[in-house]
Amino acid sequence: MAVMLWLGLWGLDRGTMWRDESATYQMARRTLPQIRDALGTVDAVHGLYYVLMHPLLALHSSEVTLRLPSVLAAVATTALVAALGCRLARPRVGLWAGLLYAVTPVVTHYAQEGRSYALVAAGAAWATYLLVPAAGVGPRAGRADGSVPGSASLTSGFAVEADWADRPARGPASVAGLAGRDVGPGPGTRVRSAVSVRGGVPRLARAASAPGQRGRATGWRWAAYGGVVAVTALLHVFAALMLAAHALTLLISRARRPVWQGWGIAAAGAVAAVVPLVVVARRQSAQLAWMRRPTPGRLWAVVEEFAGPSALVLAVNLLLITLALARPRWRSLTAVALPLICVPPVLLFALALHRPCFHERYLLFTLPGIPLLAAAGVDRLVAAVGSRLAVGVAGRQVRAVVRRRVRAAARRLVGAVVGRLVVAVAGRQVRTVVGRQIRALAVGVAGRRVQTVAARLLPAKVGRPRAASRRRVALGIDGLARAVAARLPAVGVGALPGAAAAPLARAATRRRAAARVDRFAGVDRLAGVVADRRRAVVGRRRAVVAVAAGVLAVGCAFVWQFPLHQLERQPLSRQDDLAALAAAVGRLTRPGEPVLYDPPKERRIAIVYPRPLAGPRDIALGTPGPASGTLYGVDVGPAELLRRLGGARSAWLIAADEPRVRPVKAAVLTGRFRLAYSLCLPGIRLEHYVRAGPAG
Repeated sequence: MAVMLWLGLWGLDRGTMWRDESATYQMARRTLPQIRDALGTVDAVHGLYYVLMHPLLALHSSEVTLRLPSVLAAVATTALVAALGCRLARPRVGLWAGLLYAVTPVVTHYAQEGRSYALVAAGAAWATYLLVPAAGVGPRAGRADGSVPGSASLTSGFAVEADWADRPARGPASVAGLAGRDVGPGPGTRVRSAVSVRGGVPRLARAASAPGQRGRATGWRWAAYGGVVAVTALLHVFAALMLAAHALTLLISRARRPVWQGWGIAAAGAVAAVVPLVVVARRQSAQLAWMRRPTPGRLWAVVEEFAGPSALVLAVNLLLITLALARPRWRSLTAVALPLICVPPVLLFALALHRPCFHERYLLFTLPGIPLLAAAGVDRLVAAVGSRLAVGVAGRQVRAVVRRRVRAAARRLVGAVVGRLVVAVAGRQVRTVVGRQIRALAVGVAGRRVQTVAARLLPAKVGRPRAASRRRVALGIDGLARAVAARLPAVGVGALPGAAAAPLARAATRRRAAARVDRFAGVDRLAGVVADRRRAVVGRRRAVVAVAAGVLAVGCAFVWQFPLHQLERQPLSRQDDLAALAAAVGRLTRPGEPVLYDPPKERRIAIVYPRPLAGPRDIALGTPGPASGTLYGVDVGPAELLRRLGGARSAWLIAADEPRVRPVKAAVLTGRFRLAYSLCLPGIRLEHYVRAGPAG
C-alpha cells in the first residue's frame, strides 16, 4: 500500500488536464440538478462518479483534488490484491502480487487520472474478495496427495513457509518417521479437527454455530457482495462483466447448490440495479462513434499493456503465468484469477464486434488476475528450487541421524559386552572367594575336631599351647571372612551365600549398563531437539531469503520500467494538453476577436482554463452547457453565426484534428473569409481566417 501511495502521489500535479478529465472537472462542479439534466443526454455511465466527485470539487477545485480519489482507490485495490493472494495462497504470494500490481505502469496511469476507472477496479477487487469467503473458496495446494503444506513461521509480520522444511517432527518418535510409518494418536489422546487457512496452515476449527446463525452470516455476505457489484457497475456499466468471471470461478470450484443460490440472488439484484443505466447508456451510444471494431490484435495489445509493457517484463510475466497454470500449486487462486483476466475481455470483444466499445480502460478491473498468477508462478518456482535444496539437506540430515543411531547402537553393544564380561569375571571371583571360605571353614571344623580329640588324649598342660594355636586359627578364619565380605560388595553381592551371589551380580551389571544406555538415549534426544530447532531457524532464514528475492525481482522490474513511470508523469502521456493549448491560443489571439469551436466539444479548452481565453469572444455559443443540459453547450445556426460575424475582420477556428470530423463552421467561414494560416497543435488545428472583402 505504501508503494502504491508513493507512486500515486509522485508527480500527481502535471499542471494540465486532458479531455476526459476536463469532462469530470466541469460536470462535478455543476449543481446536482444540472448534473441530473446533463446525464439525460451525455455521460450517463459516469453519472455516479460525477455525483461522488461533486462534494470534493465543491470544497477545493484543483487537479490534485480531481485525481486524489483515483490514487486512494488504487491503494485500496493494491491492498485487496494482496489480501486475495494471502487468502487464496499464502502471505508471500499476496505480498508479491500487491507489489506487482502497484509497479505496473498502466495502474499508475489510471491512478493519476480523474476518471472512474481506478474506482471501478477497486470495486471489482472488493467484490472478488467478498466472493471468496461467501462461496467457500479456500487455499488448496496442488500436491499429488492433495495435502496442504503445513509448516509456517512469522517473519517480519508475514507468515512465510519453508517448503523444504515440511518434514515429520523429530524427537523421541522420530524412528517411526524414519521408518516411513505414520504415528497415530495414542490411546486416550483427544483429537481436534483442523481446517486450512491462510497459506495452507492448519488452524483449530471453531465450534460449529447454529444453522440459523450460519445462514444469517452467509446471507449478509451475499448481500454485501451484491451491493458492491451493483455500485461498481453503476460506476461503469461494463464492470458487470465480472459476474460472468465469478460464475466461472464457482463452476471451477465445484460450488454447492446453496452457494449457487446465494450468488444467483446477489447477481440478479445487482443486474436489476444496473438495467436502467444500461437502457439510458444505449441511447447515448453515439459518444463511442470514434471507436472501430476491434481485431484480435487488440486483445494482444491489452495483454501487453497489462502484463508489460516492456518486452522483458512481459516475457517474464507470461513465463510465470504459464508456470502457475501448467503446475498449479494453489488451485483456488487459479480458479479466481484466470477467469477474471480471460472472461470479461473476451465478452467485451464479442460485444464490440456488434457495436464498437472495446478499450483497455474498460477492462482495468480485470488486471489483478495477472499479478496474482505471476506471484503464484514465483511461488511455484521458489518451491521447486527449495525442493531440490531439500533433497541435499535431507540427505545430509539422514546421514547424520544414521550416524547417531549407529553410535548409540555401538554404545549399547559395548555396554552389553562389557557387562557380560564383568559378570563373568565377578562370577569367577565369587567362586574363588567362596571356595576359599569353604575350605577355611572345613579346615577350621577339622581343626576343632582334632583339637577335641587331642584334648581328650593329651594331658591338660599340653593342651594350653594348643588353645593359643586354636585362637590363632579362629582369628585367621574371621579375617578371611571379613576379607571375603569386603571383596564381595565390590562386585555387588555383599556377604551372601555363594549360591545367590552370581545372579545378583549379573543383575547389578545389567542395571549399570541400562543406566549408561539411558544416558546415551537422553543425549540422543537432546541432539534431536537441537537439530529440530536448527532446522526451524534454517527454514525461517530460507523463507526470508525467498520473500526478499521476490521483492528484489519486483524492484528490478520497476527499475527496468522506470522510464515508463517517468513518462506517465508528463503531460505528453495523455492524448492532449489542454493547458498548453489554452496558453497558445491566448498568446495568438487578441481581446475581442471571435473564436469558433468546431465541433462544440473543443470548447472544453475555454471551460477548464478560462483565464488565457478570457479576451476572445465565443461567438458561436447559443446556450451554455449547464443551462442547456449538455456537456459543452448548444451553438447557434449558420445564419445566426453569419449575422454575428458581420462586422468582424478576422476569426479564429479551433477545430478537432480528426479526419472523421466534418468541419461545419469552416464551411460557413469559407464564403466570406479566407484562410490566412493554420497551426497544428496536439489534438487540434488552429486556423486564422481573415475577411476576403469589406466587412458588411
